[in-house]
Amino acid sequence: MKITSTRRLFLAGTGVVGSAAALAACGGQQTAEEQQSQAAEENSQAAEEQSELPGTAWERMDYDEVPDGGTLKKAILTFPANWNREQVDGNNADTTEIAAPCGAGAEISIDEAGEKTLNPDYIESAELTSEDPQVVTVKYNPNAKWDNGDPIVVADLIAAWKALNGSNEEFLVVSTVGWDQIESIEQGDDEYSATITFASPFIDWITVLHPVAPAAVYADPETFNTGYASEPTPGKGPFKVANLDTSGGVVTLERNPEWWGRAPKLESLIFQVVDQTTQPQSFANGEIDWLDVGTGDVLSQAKTRSDANIQTSGGLTWTHLTLNVKGGGGALEDVKVREAIARGIDRDAIGRAVVGPLEAPIVLVDNFVYMPGQDGYEDSFGGLTFDAEAAGALLDEAGWALEGDKRTKDGKTLDLSIVIPADTKSNSDRARQVQTNLNAIGMNVELQTVPSDGYFPDYVMPKSFDMVTFSWVGTAYPESSSVNLVYPLDSGQNFTNFADDRLGPLNEQIKAAFDVDERHKVANEISTIIAESFAIIPLYATPNIVAIKQGVVNTGASLFETTDWTQVGISA
Repeated sequence: MKITSTRRLFLAGTGVVGSAAALAACGGQQTAEEQQSQAAEENSQAAEEQSELPGTAWERMDYDEVPDGGTLKKAILTFPANWNREQVDGNNADTTEIAAPCGAGAEISIDEAGEKTLNPDYIESAELTSEDPQVVTVKYNPNAKWDNGDPIVVADLIAAWKALNGSNEEFLVVSTVGWDQIESIEQGDDEYSATITFASPFIDWITVLHPVAPAAVYADPETFNTGYASEPTPGKGPFKVANLDTSGGVVTLERNPEWWGRAPKLESLIFQVVDQTTQPQSFANGEIDWLDVGTGDVLSQAKTRSDANIQTSGGLTWTHLTLNVKGGGGALEDVKVREAIARGIDRDAIGRAVVGPLEAPIVLVDNFVYMPGQDGYEDSFGGLTFDAEAAGALLDEAGWALEGDKRTKDGKTLDLSIVIPADTKSNSDRARQVQTNLNAIGMNVELQTVPSDGYFPDYVMPKSFDMVTFSWVGTAYPESSSVNLVYPLDSGQNFTNFADDRLGPLNEQIKAAFDVDERHKVANEISTIIAESFAIIPLYATPNIVAIKQGVVNTGASLFETTDWTQVGISA
């Protein structure tokens, strides 16, 4: 399962962290310098493998050549728990996918190379008019409307800022990044123009120029948190939600009659809840047109469809094992135990089990800001390798002695569980490999299977787990809020119950780092601190693999490029 990360818009240099030097001493294999050299070589190889994948893999067709009409059917895993994507319960990849044709994020267009431009359908102009203090002037397209017919105006942006800036903790927001740095927003000559003044510099200021929803959504905490749990927030794109079938798990999008841009080619889109185990057969049977491929079995089944087009691109999605430092009966509060878990799991084996059958390179991730192959990427761990002997030594140091085949301390065994969603094979495959590895060094790890629709709201978000494994979906803005994964403690994306106070000042520093070299330096300092905590253990980067019906054009697998939903169609 995936959760959307708003941190890339959701992925000191590489000095050896203290524990890596200890590993060399325990294993007697390599010096710290040799480990660094080997890690650098492996990172280079991983980056090369990643770069071999195309940035965009979909079939292109000019707008005027795309036939008019048709319906695109796509499977989702869960029905939205909250349609307000800026509220913590709405921070889900499926909800974001449904919202994209309805205009979510459409004010910024990103091309195959990752270059960003403002979409004139929404923003006519935006200019950084002062750097000290940072001041931005913006002018909206006066023709733009919410799909309820109301104009999109500066008052909507002001309401969003007040709700999302963190000043009122009753608004349960996913992220305050950028909004908390705005000092004021003042309307200009009309309701479509504004001057935004920042209290401190913010490198990704283009991400806070346009509201996600109208002012009514931000009216008060109760409306923001629960008012759109069962109905969509008004959209601003070429499509709108036309029908919700909650019992059948179906969301139908149709052309938005209030849309002011060029007409979309598709007649409608249908999103159908289908559990992961039956999605491949649904695709093979022609019941859905688009299948996200995450395992070799799924790929094999997808290929049985005669008109299947398999697309593979680079991806910003990465998997991980997240530890709740308050879990395990207190055992996970000890960083030595967390490090033992990191060094006691075979990330290569996990990758081989899940990614290997996908006919794509296995690329391990060792950075919390950048993906392998991205500019600025460095190894934050100084060489995180599978070493059961070193993991055992760390557990010995932590007082967990091996008695027979179990680790015990003060008469208690080291018992942990991994919560996994039902009918989600990729999660299960990762968890079983982790269980096998950790049980081999004396831990007692059990798998706890829970209903997939309750996985995030009932377990992950309330931090009711010892360990979980899912995927973060990054964006094209890698630096602005990477810290949110572990800082502050109450961040809507921090599920670790851990926070390092060193990250606060660095977070402010990176958001003001307009110089690219300085930005990379600070980003890697941040990543190294997160790595030292061993509260999140990154696993591997996941390529974007899409099985899509032949004839679907201008959407599919891509690394950065955003879909223009007016241009998506079916050519045959």
